[in-house]
Amino acid sequence: MSMEDTTSDIDRRRVIKSTAAIGAAGLFAGCVGTDPDETGDGGGTFRIATPDEVETFDPRMNQMVWYSTAAHYLFDSLFMLEPDGSGVVPHLADGELEEVDETTFVVDIRDDVYFHNGDQLTAEDVAYSLNWVRNPDNDSPNLSNVEFIDEAEATGEFEVTLHLEYQFALMEQELATMNAAIVPMDVAEEMGQEEFAQSPIGSGPFELANHDPSATVELEAYDDYFLGEPALDGLEYRIIPEAEVGFVELADGTIHQSSVTDALVDEAESNDAVETHQLDTFNFQGLIINCLEGPFEDVRAREAVQYLVDYDELLTGAVGDLGGRSVAHMPQGVVDAWDFPADEWRERYYPEQDHDRARELFEAAGLDTDFEVDIVTLSGEAMRGRATVLQHEFEEVGIDANVREVSDGEWLDSLDNGTFDINTYGWGGGDDPDGYYYRMFRDLTNDDGGMNDDVVGHSSIGYLYEGARARGDDDLLEDLERFDELVRAARETTDRDERYEYYVEAVEILMPLYPVIGVYSAEGVTGVHTDVQGYQPTEFGEQEVFNHWQEARIDD
Repeated sequence: MSMEDTTSDIDRRRVIKSTAAIGAAGLFAGCVGTDPDETGDGGGTFRIATPDEVETFDPRMNQMVWYSTAAHYLFDSLFMLEPDGSGVVPHLADGELEEVDETTFVVDIRDDVYFHNGDQLTAEDVAYSLNWVRNPDNDSPNLSNVEFIDEAEATGEFEVTLHLEYQFALMEQELATMNAAIVPMDVAEEMGQEEFAQSPIGSGPFELANHDPSATVELEAYDDYFLGEPALDGLEYRIIPEAEVGFVELADGTIHQSSVTDALVDEAESNDAVETHQLDTFNFQGLIINCLEGPFEDVRAREAVQYLVDYDELLTGAVGDLGGRSVAHMPQGVVDAWDFPADEWRERYYPEQDHDRARELFEAAGLDTDFEVDIVTLSGEAMRGRATVLQHEFEEVGIDANVREVSDGEWLDSLDNGTFDINTYGWGGGDDPDGYYYRMFRDLTNDDGGMNDDVVGHSSIGYLYEGARARGDDDLLEDLERFDELVRAARETTDRDERYEYYVEAVEILMPLYPVIGVYSAEGVTGVHTDVQGYQPTEFGEQEVFNHWQEARIDD
Protein backbone atom coordinates (compact mmCIF):
# COMPACT_ATOMS: atom_id res chain seq x y z
CA MET A 1 0.00 0.00 0.00
CA SER A 2 0.78 3.58 0.03
CA MET A 3 2.25 5.81 2.65
CA GLU A 4 -0.20 7.05 5.27
CA ASP A 5 -2.82 9.30 3.72
CA THR A 6 -6.55 9.70 4.35
CA THR A 7 -7.25 5.97 4.28
CA SER A 8 -6.77 3.12 6.68
CA ASP A 9 -5.09 1.04 4.00
CA ILE A 10 -2.66 -1.73 4.89
CA ASP A 11 0.47 -2.59 2.96
CA ARG A 12 -0.01 -6.20 1.97
CA ARG A 13 3.66 -7.01 1.42
CA ARG A 14 5.52 -3.97 2.73
CA VAL A 15 6.96 -1.32 0.50
CA ILE A 16 9.10 1.73 0.71
CA LYS A 17 7.37 4.95 1.64
CA SER A 18 8.06 6.48 -1.74
CA THR A 19 6.29 9.22 -3.65
CA ALA A 20 6.73 11.91 -6.26
CA ALA A 21 9.46 14.41 -5.52
CA ILE A 22 8.49 18.05 -4.92
CA GLY A 23 11.95 19.51 -4.63
CA ALA A 24 12.06 18.90 -0.90
CA ALA A 25 15.84 18.86 -0.68
CA GLY A 26 15.92 22.63 -0.79
CA LEU A 27 13.84 22.77 2.37
CA PHE A 28 16.57 21.43 4.61
CA ALA A 29 19.36 23.34 6.24
CA GLY A 30 21.99 20.64 6.43
CA CYS A 31 22.70 17.93 8.97
CA VAL A 32 21.41 17.23 12.45
CA GLY A 33 23.00 18.31 15.68
CA THR A 34 21.64 21.85 15.64
CA ASP A 35 23.06 24.29 18.18
CA PRO A 36 20.61 24.29 21.15
CA ASP A 37 20.95 28.07 21.44
CA GLU A 38 19.45 28.39 17.96
CA THR A 39 16.50 26.05 18.46
CA GLY A 40 14.84 27.22 21.66
CA ASP A 41 13.96 24.91 24.52
CA GLY A 42 12.77 22.08 22.24
CA GLY A 43 12.14 18.70 23.77
CA GLY A 44 8.64 17.44 24.28
CA THR A 45 6.79 14.43 22.92
CA PHE A 46 5.67 14.43 19.30
CA ARG A 47 2.19 12.84 19.20
CA ILE A 48 1.04 11.35 15.87
CA ALA A 49 -2.36 9.90 14.91
CA THR A 50 -2.36 6.55 13.12
CA PRO A 51 -5.45 4.55 12.07
CA ASP A 52 -4.25 1.04 12.92
CA GLU A 53 -2.73 -0.78 15.85
CA VAL A 54 0.62 -2.47 15.40
CA GLU A 55 0.70 -6.21 14.70
CA THR A 56 4.40 -6.75 15.31
CA PHE A 57 7.36 -4.51 16.15
CA ASP A 58 9.71 -6.84 14.28
CA PRO A 59 10.42 -5.11 10.95
CA ARG A 60 11.32 -8.48 9.46
CA MET A 61 7.67 -9.59 9.82
CA ASN A 62 5.76 -6.32 9.46
CA GLN A 63 2.81 -5.91 7.09
CA MET A 64 1.46 -2.56 8.28
CA VAL A 65 2.17 0.55 6.25
CA TRP A 66 2.29 3.03 9.11
CA TYR A 67 4.72 0.85 11.02
CA SER A 68 6.94 0.53 7.95
CA THR A 69 7.55 4.23 8.53
CA ALA A 70 7.57 4.16 12.33
CA ALA A 71 10.03 1.26 12.41
CA HIS A 72 12.74 3.62 11.11
CA TYR A 73 12.73 5.24 14.54
CA LEU A 74 13.51 1.93 16.25
CA PHE A 75 15.80 0.32 13.68
CA ASP A 76 18.39 1.42 11.16
CA SER A 77 19.25 0.39 7.61
CA LEU A 78 22.52 0.52 5.68
CA PHE A 79 21.39 3.53 3.65
CA MET A 80 18.77 6.27 3.92
CA LEU A 81 16.70 7.68 1.08
CA GLU A 82 17.18 11.39 0.42
CA PRO A 83 14.12 13.60 1.08
CA ASP A 84 13.69 14.44 -2.61
CA GLY A 85 14.02 10.81 -3.68
CA SER A 86 17.05 11.53 -5.84
CA GLY A 87 19.25 8.88 -4.24
CA VAL A 88 20.50 7.43 -0.99
CA VAL A 89 23.14 8.41 1.54
CA PRO A 90 25.17 6.03 3.73
CA HIS A 91 23.54 5.47 7.11
CA LEU A 92 24.87 2.42 8.96
CA ALA A 93 27.14 2.01 5.97
CA ASP A 94 30.43 3.87 6.36
CA GLY A 95 30.62 4.96 2.75
CA GLU A 96 29.34 3.75 -0.60
CA LEU A 97 29.07 0.17 -1.83
CA GLU A 98 32.33 -1.02 -3.41
CA GLU A 99 31.74 -3.10 -6.54
CA VAL A 100 33.98 -6.15 -6.85
CA ASP A 101 32.08 -7.48 -9.86
CA GLU A 102 28.50 -7.33 -11.14
CA THR A 103 27.18 -9.55 -8.36
CA THR A 104 29.63 -8.88 -5.52
CA PHE A 105 29.70 -5.73 -3.40
CA VAL A 106 31.56 -4.81 -0.23
CA VAL A 107 30.25 -2.32 2.34
CA ASP A 108 32.00 -1.01 5.45
CA ILE A 109 29.90 -0.63 8.60
CA ARG A 110 30.21 2.24 11.06
CA ASP A 111 31.99 1.28 14.27
CA ASP A 112 30.13 3.80 16.50
CA VAL A 113 26.65 2.29 16.43
CA TYR A 114 25.15 0.64 19.52
CA PHE A 115 21.87 -1.17 20.02
CA HIS A 116 19.46 -0.05 22.72
CA ASN A 117 20.79 -2.72 25.10
CA GLY A 118 24.34 -1.33 24.77
CA ASP A 119 25.71 -4.02 22.42
CA GLN A 120 27.83 -2.73 19.54
CA LEU A 121 26.44 -3.24 16.04
CA THR A 122 28.87 -5.23 13.89
CA ALA A 123 29.05 -6.85 10.49
CA GLU A 124 27.68 -10.09 11.98
CA ASP A 125 24.43 -8.32 12.89
CA VAL A 126 24.12 -6.92 9.37
CA ALA A 127 24.78 -10.26 7.68
CA TYR A 128 22.48 -12.09 10.08
CA SER A 129 19.60 -9.64 9.53
CA LEU A 130 19.74 -9.79 5.74
CA ASN A 131 20.20 -13.56 5.64
CA TRP A 132 17.34 -14.12 8.11
CA VAL A 133 14.86 -12.30 5.88
CA ARG A 134 16.34 -14.01 2.82
CA ASN A 135 15.84 -17.48 4.32
CA PRO A 136 12.45 -18.86 3.13
CA ASP A 137 12.23 -21.06 6.25
CA ASN A 138 11.58 -17.91 8.31
CA ASP A 139 8.47 -16.98 6.31
CA SER A 140 9.34 -13.28 6.30
CA PRO A 141 6.87 -11.29 4.18
CA ASN A 142 9.89 -9.17 3.18
CA LEU A 143 11.68 -12.04 1.44
CA SER A 144 10.75 -10.97 -2.08
CA ASN A 145 12.23 -7.52 -1.42
CA VAL A 146 15.72 -8.88 -0.68
CA GLU A 147 15.77 -12.00 -2.83
CA PHE A 148 18.35 -10.32 -5.06
CA ILE A 149 20.81 -11.16 -2.26
CA ASP A 150 22.19 -14.69 -2.39
CA GLU A 151 24.16 -14.28 0.83
CA ALA A 152 25.41 -11.52 3.09
CA GLU A 153 28.80 -12.44 4.53
CA ALA A 154 30.62 -10.81 7.44
CA THR A 155 34.14 -10.58 5.96
CA GLY A 156 35.47 -8.43 8.80
CA GLU A 157 34.33 -7.07 12.12
CA PHE A 158 32.88 -4.05 10.33
CA GLU A 159 32.84 -5.25 6.72
CA VAL A 160 30.05 -7.08 4.88
CA THR A 161 30.27 -8.65 1.44
CA LEU A 162 27.01 -8.94 -0.47
CA HIS A 163 26.85 -11.84 -2.89
CA LEU A 164 23.94 -11.22 -5.25
CA GLU A 165 21.73 -13.65 -7.12
CA TYR A 166 21.62 -11.14 -9.96
CA GLN A 167 22.21 -7.49 -10.72
CA PHE A 168 19.42 -5.40 -9.23
CA ALA A 169 18.60 -1.93 -10.49
CA LEU A 170 17.17 -0.82 -7.13
CA MET A 171 19.67 -2.42 -4.75
CA GLU A 172 20.70 0.67 -2.75
CA GLN A 173 17.11 1.92 -2.49
CA GLU A 174 16.03 -1.46 -1.11
CA LEU A 175 18.88 -1.46 1.39
CA ALA A 176 17.50 1.86 2.66
CA THR A 177 14.14 0.35 3.64
CA MET A 178 12.84 -1.55 6.64
CA ASN A 179 12.78 -4.62 4.39
CA ALA A 180 16.50 -4.66 5.17
CA ALA A 181 16.39 -3.44 8.79
CA ILE A 182 19.31 -4.46 11.00
CA VAL A 183 18.53 -6.29 14.24
CA PRO A 184 20.92 -7.55 16.96
CA MET A 185 21.80 -11.17 16.16
CA ASP A 186 22.36 -12.42 19.71
CA VAL A 187 19.23 -10.79 21.13
CA ALA A 188 16.98 -11.88 18.24
CA GLU A 189 18.21 -15.46 18.49
CA GLU A 190 17.91 -15.59 22.26
CA MET A 191 14.41 -14.09 22.33
CA GLY A 192 13.00 -15.87 19.33
CA GLN A 193 10.84 -14.15 16.77
CA GLU A 194 7.60 -14.00 18.78
CA GLU A 195 9.18 -12.39 21.84
CA PHE A 196 11.29 -10.05 19.73
CA ALA A 197 8.10 -8.92 17.96
CA GLN A 198 6.76 -7.55 21.26
CA SER A 199 10.02 -6.42 22.91
CA PRO A 200 12.13 -5.05 20.06
CA ILE A 201 15.77 -4.01 20.41
CA GLY A 202 17.10 -1.82 17.64
CA SER A 203 19.70 0.89 17.11
CA GLY A 204 17.39 3.73 16.02
CA PRO A 205 17.04 7.20 17.56
CA PHE A 206 14.13 6.04 19.75
CA GLU A 207 13.37 2.90 21.73
CA LEU A 208 10.07 1.32 22.74
CA ALA A 209 8.84 2.61 26.11
CA ASN A 210 5.24 1.40 26.25
CA HIS A 211 2.66 -0.32 24.07
CA ASP A 212 -1.03 -0.19 24.93
CA PRO A 213 -2.78 -2.25 22.21
CA SER A 214 -5.54 -0.39 20.39
CA ALA A 215 -4.48 2.85 22.12
CA THR A 216 -0.85 4.00 21.94
CA VAL A 217 2.72 3.16 21.05
CA GLU A 218 5.20 5.24 23.03
CA LEU A 219 8.86 5.68 22.11
CA GLU A 220 11.53 7.50 24.10
CA ALA A 221 14.71 9.14 22.82
CA TYR A 222 17.84 6.98 22.74
CA ASP A 223 20.66 9.14 24.08
CA ASP A 224 23.48 7.03 22.57
CA TYR A 225 22.25 7.25 18.98
CA PHE A 226 25.14 7.51 16.54
CA LEU A 227 23.85 10.74 14.97
CA GLY A 228 23.42 12.30 18.40
CA GLU A 229 20.57 12.42 20.88
CA PRO A 230 17.25 13.64 19.38
CA ALA A 231 15.90 16.98 20.58
CA LEU A 232 12.53 15.34 21.19
CA ASP A 233 11.98 13.47 24.44
CA GLY A 234 9.83 10.94 22.64
CA LEU A 235 7.26 9.97 20.05
CA GLU A 236 3.74 8.76 20.75
CA TYR A 237 1.56 7.11 18.13
CA ARG A 238 -2.11 7.36 19.08
CA ILE A 239 -4.38 4.86 17.38
CA ILE A 240 -7.31 6.90 16.06
CA PRO A 241 -9.20 5.01 13.33
CA GLU A 242 -11.30 7.96 12.17
CA ALA A 243 -9.39 10.80 10.51
CA GLU A 244 -12.09 13.28 11.55
CA VAL A 245 -11.39 12.54 15.22
CA GLY A 246 -7.67 12.88 14.61
CA PHE A 247 -8.18 16.29 13.04
CA VAL A 248 -10.16 17.55 16.04
CA GLU A 249 -7.32 16.52 18.34
CA LEU A 250 -4.78 18.07 15.97
CA ALA A 251 -6.63 21.40 15.93
CA ASP A 252 -6.71 21.64 19.72
CA GLY A 253 -3.07 20.61 20.11
CA THR A 254 -3.73 17.24 21.76
CA ILE A 255 -1.74 15.62 18.96
CA HIS A 256 0.79 17.16 16.59
CA GLN A 257 0.25 15.36 13.28
CA SER A 258 -2.74 13.73 11.61
CA SER A 259 -4.01 12.97 8.13
CA VAL A 260 -6.61 15.35 6.73
CA THR A 261 -9.50 14.08 4.63
CA ASP A 262 -10.67 15.82 1.49
CA ALA A 263 -13.72 17.12 3.37
CA LEU A 264 -11.52 18.75 6.01
CA VAL A 265 -8.82 20.32 3.82
CA ASP A 266 -10.46 23.77 3.67
CA GLU A 267 -11.01 23.82 7.43
CA ALA A 268 -7.41 22.73 8.05
CA GLU A 269 -6.02 25.40 5.73
CA SER A 270 -7.99 28.11 7.52
CA ASN A 271 -6.86 26.99 10.99
CA ASP A 272 -3.95 29.09 12.26
CA ALA A 273 -2.77 26.25 14.50
CA VAL A 274 -2.38 23.79 11.62
CA GLU A 275 0.05 23.68 8.70
CA THR A 276 -1.07 21.44 5.84
CA HIS A 277 1.22 19.55 3.48
CA GLN A 278 -0.21 17.92 0.35
CA LEU A 279 2.06 15.11 -0.80
CA ASP A 280 1.82 13.25 -4.07
CA THR A 281 2.17 9.54 -3.43
CA PHE A 282 3.36 6.81 -5.73
CA ASN A 283 0.87 4.02 -5.14
CA PHE A 284 -1.85 1.88 -6.63
CA GLN A 285 -5.37 2.09 -5.22
CA GLY A 286 -8.25 0.08 -6.58
CA LEU A 287 -10.04 -3.25 -6.39
CA ILE A 288 -8.94 -6.75 -7.28
CA ILE A 289 -11.14 -9.39 -8.88
CA ASN A 290 -11.08 -13.07 -7.93
CA CYS A 291 -10.10 -14.86 -11.12
CA LEU A 292 -9.76 -18.29 -9.52
CA GLU A 293 -13.34 -19.05 -8.60
CA GLY A 294 -16.70 -17.36 -8.49
CA PRO A 295 -18.49 -15.27 -11.11
CA PHE A 296 -15.37 -13.68 -12.62
CA GLU A 297 -13.39 -16.74 -13.74
CA ASP A 298 -14.22 -15.89 -17.35
CA VAL A 299 -12.22 -12.95 -18.70
CA ARG A 300 -15.36 -11.62 -20.40
CA ALA A 301 -17.01 -11.16 -17.00
CA ARG A 302 -13.98 -9.20 -15.79
CA GLU A 303 -14.01 -7.09 -18.95
CA ALA A 304 -17.68 -6.40 -18.29
CA VAL A 305 -16.72 -4.76 -15.00
CA GLN A 306 -14.52 -2.31 -16.93
CA TYR A 307 -17.60 -1.18 -18.89
CA LEU A 308 -19.65 -1.11 -15.72
CA VAL A 309 -17.60 1.57 -13.97
CA ASP A 310 -16.90 5.23 -14.47
CA TYR A 311 -13.29 5.62 -13.33
CA ASP A 312 -13.65 9.30 -12.53
CA GLU A 313 -16.70 8.56 -10.38
CA LEU A 314 -14.79 5.81 -8.56
CA LEU A 315 -11.95 8.23 -7.90
CA THR A 316 -14.30 10.91 -6.59
CA GLY A 317 -16.14 8.42 -4.41
CA ALA A 318 -12.89 7.27 -2.84
CA VAL A 319 -10.88 10.43 -2.20
CA GLY A 320 -12.47 13.39 -3.93
CA ASP A 321 -9.71 15.71 -5.12
CA LEU A 322 -6.92 13.88 -3.28
CA GLY A 323 -5.92 11.54 -6.08
CA GLY A 324 -5.20 11.13 -9.77
CA ARG A 325 -6.08 8.39 -12.23
CA SER A 326 -3.65 5.51 -12.53
CA VAL A 327 -2.49 4.18 -15.90
CA ALA A 328 -1.82 0.47 -16.51
CA HIS A 329 -1.84 -0.05 -12.72
CA MET A 330 0.94 2.49 -12.22
CA PRO A 331 0.71 6.06 -10.92
CA GLN A 332 0.75 8.80 -13.51
CA GLY A 333 4.09 10.00 -12.13
CA VAL A 334 5.77 6.68 -12.97
CA VAL A 335 4.20 6.61 -16.42
CA ASP A 336 5.36 10.16 -17.12
CA ALA A 337 8.89 9.58 -15.80
CA TRP A 338 9.30 6.55 -18.07
CA ASP A 339 7.51 8.13 -21.05
CA PHE A 340 5.22 5.14 -21.40
CA PRO A 341 2.50 5.40 -24.10
CA ALA A 342 -0.19 6.55 -21.66
CA ASP A 343 -2.66 7.88 -24.23
CA GLU A 344 -2.54 4.64 -26.19
CA TRP A 345 -3.03 2.57 -23.06
CA ARG A 346 -5.96 4.67 -21.87
CA GLU A 347 -7.71 4.27 -25.22
CA ARG A 348 -7.10 0.52 -25.40
CA TYR A 349 -7.72 -0.55 -21.82
CA TYR A 350 -10.06 1.98 -20.22
CA PRO A 351 -13.38 1.98 -22.12
CA GLU A 352 -16.07 4.56 -21.58
CA GLN A 353 -18.82 3.47 -19.21
CA ASP A 354 -21.39 1.42 -21.13
CA HIS A 355 -23.88 -0.61 -19.11
CA ASP A 356 -25.38 -2.22 -22.22
CA ARG A 357 -21.98 -3.53 -23.26
CA ALA A 358 -21.41 -4.74 -19.70
CA ARG A 359 -24.65 -6.74 -19.83
CA GLU A 360 -23.64 -8.27 -23.19
CA LEU A 361 -20.29 -9.41 -21.80
CA PHE A 362 -21.87 -10.84 -18.65
CA GLU A 363 -24.26 -12.81 -20.87
CA ALA A 364 -21.39 -13.99 -23.10
CA ALA A 365 -19.70 -15.27 -19.94
CA GLY A 366 -22.82 -17.25 -19.09
CA LEU A 367 -23.88 -15.06 -16.19
CA ASP A 368 -26.73 -12.87 -17.43
CA THR A 369 -27.42 -10.66 -14.42
CA ASP A 370 -28.81 -13.32 -12.11
CA PHE A 371 -25.89 -13.58 -9.69
CA GLU A 372 -24.57 -11.96 -6.54
CA VAL A 373 -21.27 -10.21 -5.93
CA ASP A 374 -19.40 -10.19 -2.62
CA ILE A 375 -17.34 -6.99 -2.29
CA VAL A 376 -14.94 -7.03 0.67
CA THR A 377 -13.59 -3.78 2.08
CA LEU A 378 -11.57 -2.50 4.96
CA SER A 379 -12.99 0.31 7.05
CA GLY A 380 -11.99 3.83 6.12
CA GLU A 381 -13.50 6.47 3.89
CA ALA A 382 -11.41 5.75 0.78
CA MET A 383 -11.89 1.98 0.90
CA ARG A 384 -15.61 2.14 1.66
CA GLY A 385 -16.09 4.86 -0.93
CA ARG A 386 -14.78 2.89 -3.89
CA ALA A 387 -16.63 -0.27 -2.77
CA THR A 388 -19.93 1.61 -2.44
CA VAL A 389 -19.63 3.24 -5.87
CA LEU A 390 -18.95 -0.15 -7.47
CA GLN A 391 -21.87 -1.70 -5.58
CA HIS A 392 -24.15 0.97 -7.05
CA GLU A 393 -22.96 0.23 -10.60
CA PHE A 394 -23.71 -3.48 -10.24
CA GLU A 395 -27.17 -2.69 -8.94
CA GLU A 396 -27.78 -0.34 -11.88
CA VAL A 397 -27.63 -3.37 -14.23
CA GLY A 398 -29.71 -5.58 -11.93
CA ILE A 399 -26.91 -7.47 -10.14
CA ASP A 400 -27.11 -7.84 -6.37
CA ALA A 401 -23.86 -6.67 -4.75
CA ASN A 402 -23.09 -6.78 -1.05
CA VAL A 403 -20.37 -4.66 0.55
CA ARG A 404 -18.83 -6.55 3.46
CA GLU A 405 -16.67 -4.45 5.79
CA VAL A 406 -14.09 -6.56 7.63
CA SER A 407 -11.24 -6.17 10.11
CA ASP A 408 -7.61 -5.91 9.11
CA GLY A 409 -6.94 -9.56 9.89
CA GLU A 410 -10.03 -10.78 8.02
CA TRP A 411 -9.02 -8.69 5.02
CA LEU A 412 -5.54 -10.20 4.92
CA ASP A 413 -6.98 -13.70 5.29
CA SER A 414 -9.45 -13.10 2.47
CA LEU A 415 -6.61 -12.05 0.17
CA ASP A 416 -4.55 -15.12 1.07
CA ASN A 417 -7.43 -17.54 0.72
CA GLY A 418 -9.45 -16.03 -2.10
CA THR A 419 -12.66 -15.72 -0.08
CA PHE A 420 -14.16 -12.79 -1.99
CA ASP A 421 -15.42 -11.85 -5.43
CA ILE A 422 -13.97 -8.33 -5.42
CA ASN A 423 -11.73 -6.82 -2.75
CA THR A 424 -10.49 -3.31 -2.09
CA TYR A 425 -6.75 -3.08 -2.45
CA GLY A 426 -3.91 -0.62 -2.09
CA TRP A 427 -0.22 -0.87 -2.79
CA GLY A 428 2.64 1.59 -2.36
CA GLY A 429 5.11 0.61 -5.03
CA GLY A 430 7.51 3.55 -5.14
CA ASP A 431 8.66 5.46 -8.18
CA ASP A 432 9.71 2.50 -10.35
CA PRO A 433 7.55 0.06 -12.38
CA ASP A 434 9.16 -2.81 -10.47
CA GLY A 435 7.17 -1.77 -7.42
CA TYR A 436 3.96 -2.63 -9.24
CA TYR A 437 4.63 -5.22 -11.90
CA TYR A 438 7.03 -7.43 -9.98
CA ARG A 439 5.64 -6.93 -6.51
CA MET A 440 1.95 -7.14 -7.40
CA PHE A 441 1.81 -9.44 -10.40
CA ARG A 442 4.64 -11.98 -10.46
CA ASP A 443 4.02 -15.72 -10.10
CA LEU A 444 4.71 -16.40 -6.42
CA THR A 445 5.38 -20.09 -7.08
CA ASN A 446 8.61 -19.04 -8.81
CA ASP A 447 9.89 -17.18 -5.75
CA ASP A 448 12.63 -18.73 -3.69
CA GLY A 449 10.75 -21.19 -1.49
CA GLY A 450 7.50 -20.77 -3.44
CA MET A 451 4.19 -19.97 -1.76
CA ASN A 452 2.98 -21.17 1.61
CA ASP A 453 0.54 -24.05 1.32
CA ASP A 454 -2.24 -22.01 2.90
CA VAL A 455 -1.83 -18.99 0.60
CA VAL A 456 -3.58 -18.82 -2.75
CA GLY A 457 -1.93 -15.57 -3.80
CA HIS A 458 -1.34 -12.02 -2.65
CA SER A 459 -3.31 -10.33 -5.41
CA SER A 460 -5.65 -11.19 -8.24
CA ILE A 461 -2.87 -11.97 -10.69
CA GLY A 462 -1.92 -14.81 -8.32
CA TYR A 463 -5.39 -16.19 -8.81
CA LEU A 464 -4.92 -15.90 -12.55
CA TYR A 465 -1.92 -18.22 -12.40
CA GLU A 466 -3.69 -20.65 -10.11
CA GLY A 467 -6.92 -20.48 -12.08
CA ALA A 468 -5.18 -21.11 -15.37
CA ARG A 469 -3.44 -24.14 -13.87
CA ALA A 470 -6.63 -25.47 -12.32
CA ARG A 471 -8.55 -25.15 -15.60
CA GLY A 472 -5.71 -26.41 -17.77
CA ASP A 473 -5.71 -23.21 -19.85
CA ASP A 474 -2.37 -23.74 -21.59
CA ASP A 475 -2.60 -20.64 -23.80
CA LEU A 476 -3.18 -18.37 -20.81
CA LEU A 477 -0.44 -20.12 -18.85
CA GLU A 478 2.00 -19.52 -21.69
CA ASP A 479 1.18 -15.80 -21.65
CA LEU A 480 1.48 -15.64 -17.86
CA GLU A 481 4.79 -17.48 -17.88
CA ARG A 482 6.10 -14.92 -20.35
CA PHE A 483 4.78 -12.12 -18.15
CA ASP A 484 6.57 -13.55 -15.11
CA GLU A 485 9.81 -13.81 -17.11
CA LEU A 486 9.50 -10.17 -18.17
CA VAL A 487 8.97 -8.68 -14.72
CA ARG A 488 11.85 -10.71 -13.30
CA ALA A 489 14.17 -9.82 -16.17
CA ALA A 490 13.30 -6.13 -15.79
CA ARG A 491 14.73 -6.01 -12.26
CA GLU A 492 17.81 -8.02 -13.16
CA THR A 493 19.26 -5.46 -15.55
CA THR A 494 20.39 -1.91 -14.96
CA ASP A 495 19.82 -0.96 -18.63
CA ARG A 496 16.84 1.41 -18.61
CA ASP A 497 16.02 0.92 -22.31
CA GLU A 498 15.85 -2.84 -21.84
CA ARG A 499 13.68 -2.41 -18.76
CA TYR A 500 11.35 -0.11 -20.71
CA GLU A 501 10.78 -2.73 -23.40
CA TYR A 502 10.17 -5.44 -20.83
CA TYR A 503 7.50 -3.37 -19.09
CA VAL A 504 5.72 -2.36 -22.31
CA GLU A 505 5.39 -6.02 -23.29
CA ALA A 506 4.27 -6.91 -19.76
CA VAL A 507 1.54 -4.26 -19.85
CA GLU A 508 0.24 -5.62 -23.13
CA ILE A 509 -0.06 -9.11 -21.62
CA LEU A 510 -1.60 -8.05 -18.32
CA MET A 511 -4.16 -5.40 -19.22
CA PRO A 512 -6.43 -7.50 -21.51
CA LEU A 513 -6.82 -10.01 -18.64
CA TYR A 514 -8.56 -7.38 -16.44
CA PRO A 515 -7.56 -8.84 -13.07
CA VAL A 516 -7.90 -5.53 -11.22
CA ILE A 517 -9.76 -2.25 -11.34
CA GLY A 518 -6.99 0.32 -11.07
CA VAL A 519 -8.72 3.42 -9.79
CA TYR A 520 -6.22 6.02 -8.67
CA SER A 521 -2.96 7.04 -7.07
CA ALA A 522 -3.56 8.93 -3.85
CA GLU A 523 -2.45 12.35 -2.79
CA GLY A 524 -2.30 12.66 0.96
CA VAL A 525 -2.73 15.76 3.06
CA THR A 526 -1.10 15.69 6.46
CA GLY A 527 -1.64 18.37 9.08
CA VAL A 528 1.11 19.41 11.49
CA HIS A 529 0.47 21.55 14.56
CA THR A 530 2.39 24.82 14.68
CA ASP A 531 3.92 23.81 18.04
CA VAL A 532 6.22 21.52 16.02
CA GLN A 533 9.41 23.22 14.88
CA GLY A 534 12.21 22.04 12.58
CA TYR A 535 10.01 19.50 10.84
CA GLN A 536 9.00 19.27 7.19
CA PRO A 537 7.15 16.13 6.03
CA THR A 538 8.21 15.01 2.57
CA GLU A 539 7.20 12.29 0.14
CA PHE A 540 10.42 10.30 0.35
CA GLY A 541 11.63 11.12 3.85
CA GLU A 542 12.20 8.46 6.48
CA GLN A 543 12.87 8.92 10.19
CA GLU A 544 11.87 12.50 9.54
CA VAL A 545 11.81 13.87 13.07
CA PHE A 546 15.52 13.11 13.34
CA ASN A 547 17.70 12.25 10.35
CA HIS A 548 20.61 13.57 8.29
CA TRP A 549 18.67 16.65 7.20
CA GLN A 550 16.37 17.83 9.95
CA GLU A 551 15.56 17.59 13.66
CA ALA A 552 12.11 18.23 15.09
CA ARG A 553 11.20 19.67 18.47
CA ILE A 554 8.06 20.80 20.25
CA ASP A 555 7.98 24.51 21.09
CA ASP A 556 4.69 25.02 22.96
